[in-house]
Amino acid sequence: MIKRKLLLTILAVLAAVSVDARKINVSGSVTLKGSNEPAPGASILDGATQRLIAITGEDGRYNITVDSEADLIFCFMTAEDHTESVRDRHVIDVQLMPQSNALNEIVITAKGGKTTMSAEPTDLDLDGNMLRFKTKVKIPNKMNRSDVRAIIQPAIYNVTRKHLFYLHPIVYDGWRYAATQERMDDWNKDVDPLTPYQEIKQAVNKAEKGTVYILDSLYVENPKDDFMGIILTSLENYNRVMYTDTFEIARGTVNPLRFLSYSVTAVPLSEERFIPTPEVELRDTQGEVILVFPVGKSKLDLSLGNNAAELGTLIAEFKTIEKSPDMSLKSFSINGFASPDGSRELNQTLADARMKSALETVLSSVDPSLRRNAEVSSHAEVATWEDVVALLRADGLNDEADKVQKNINRYSNPDIQSVYMKRLPFYKTLLAEKYLPRLRRVNYHIKSSIYRPLTDEEIAELYSANPAGLTKYQYYRLYSKKEGDEREKILRQAMASHPDFIAAATDLSEIIINRGEDASELLEPFFTDPKRWTRLPESTRLNMGIASMEAMHYSRADSILSTLPDTPETHKAKIYAAAQNGRYMDVLEEINADSPLNEVLVLLASKNNNHAWEKAQKLGDSAVEQYVKAVAANRLDKYMEATVYLENAFALDPSLREVAKIDGDVIDLLEDNDTTYSEDEQ
Repeated sequence: MIKRKLLLTILAVLAAVSVDARKINVSGSVTLKGSNEPAPGASILDGATQRLIAITGEDGRYNITVDSEADLIFCFMTAEDHTESVRDRHVIDVQLMPQSNALNEIVITAKGGKTTMSAEPTDLDLDGNMLRFKTKVKIPNKMNRSDVRAIIQPAIYNVTRKHLFYLHPIVYDGWRYAATQERMDDWNKDVDPLTPYQEIKQAVNKAEKGTVYILDSLYVENPKDDFMGIILTSLENYNRVMYTDTFEIARGTVNPLRFLSYSVTAVPLSEERFIPTPEVELRDTQGEVILVFPVGKSKLDLSLGNNAAELGTLIAEFKTIEKSPDMSLKSFSINGFASPDGSRELNQTLADARMKSALETVLSSVDPSLRRNAEVSSHAEVATWEDVVALLRADGLNDEADKVQKNINRYSNPDIQSVYMKRLPFYKTLLAEKYLPRLRRVNYHIKSSIYRPLTDEEIAELYSANPAGLTKYQYYRLYSKKEGDEREKILRQAMASHPDFIAAATDLSEIIINRGEDASELLEPFFTDPKRWTRLPESTRLNMGIASMEAMHYSRADSILSTLPDTPETHKAKIYAAAQNGRYMDVLEEINADSPLNEVLVLLASKNNNHAWEKAQKLGDSAVEQYVKAVAANRLDKYMEATVYLENAFALDPSLREVAKIDGDVIDLLEDNDTTYSEDEQ
């Protein structure tokens, strides 16, 4: 009952004082309820002023300094607004309810591609990753009959990977054939794969030449592969296949930009909002002070012993917690004691009074808001003569301790024990003057919590103990201080622990790309949805664009880099991605200014053959330049010049012969030369 009354007294004192606000640091995460996905770019408003005070990062986290009594409003475009009252909390995680009327998905379809193809019907032109197929097929005269079907199936064969890709077929049905087919019981136009391509000849025109023009394209993953263009044909009537044939119409790819030279540099992450914010962690601190009282007195006397210094230490600890925006008072306990001499009941009352007196003194100097979320406990008790024995033995006074213990063993009643203790010869000079005053005291036990990021030293210790256990912020702090192999090692560990860590992925891709290696696989998980590309950091998009170019995914590189603003950092990557994706004329002037070789290559790619030959003759005599001269000469049917230049290129760099084997611009020269050598050998 005594303890309960004392605790009620303490709580009453705490509640009686008005609550004042203070500035504190608040952090947390904002996610969507149900999916638990982060809400990047969510707005945080001050509830009183309706002013924007923060925006969540890409991971949905935030870190702000606000009034401890503030109300915060969390807003996100596809979720309902949510209000949270701070009330001295340092960590506030919020889950937003998605709106039922979510935005409809928007699908954007781009219009078709280039139509200015090579006049040569046997060329496979390569624009970036698009292989252009253009040819013409003359249909046999039997096609003019009304009872036949002609099927023309263009296809591209990847010689390198031994895979055949069918393009769109052409189906010509005579009107009698079409009518008869519809009457067949076992024919269903809805399941016939040729129905979408069927064209019915309504009339017969024997003067018709029967020439079919084919223009199609195919996306290829690796433009360096060897390709062949073929045509499969079939002519049939109701009863049988009258004629079939398969023939090659193109071999190798026309792609002068295979020799395009440029230098672009990957960059580290620079956008601050994608850098992980400090993730505060709980760190407990604790302390203790001792206040002493004169015999029979309950009022705290600051002139007695070290009371003034001890109380000053206590108040300073509270002030430190109060002034720190990252600290909270977690708990404090109040323990009042009386010495065992005299009446046990009176001593218990005295212990309670001492605790209350000390409490009132301390409370007068402590901000009430600091105590609001703290756990408060109290205890008042009378020390025992066993406590005196322990003090004596601690000081080496074992004889005196034995005599005190003898009285304790003889008399069980504390009041009688006190009577006989006073008869001891050393009671006044030793016990009353030195040891009993040490038992008349009030102890305060304080426990505070500090929310703060770990120091670099603490992070390094954590990494040494458990390399896979760090948070994104801790990894970022750690690898930002390192260089070379150690930095890369930490970055790779960070990606293994946090696959969605976009800052680490960007910084690691910079190392990989600038070392001349492929980083597209590392960045690919962030680029699965083109509609989200513009939400990614510009540095990440730049690195992915460069990586895509190096991996020969030119169409994707151009698409990604086109989302970036044109800056000195992004400009060169943008223009070369555009060129390799077939948009030569957009960047012709700038690429021409880079080097004479690049100028000739772009002219060849854009089919400006006369101008390309004129410029090519001014090139140097390196292996690649000789090769390009051969291409330009062959385009204009300058066979002798082309042969000489090609042989010179092979002599300087024999590996170019392998390139020529898949190059539609010179493969005819190579075949002629190989044939000549074979005949000579015979």
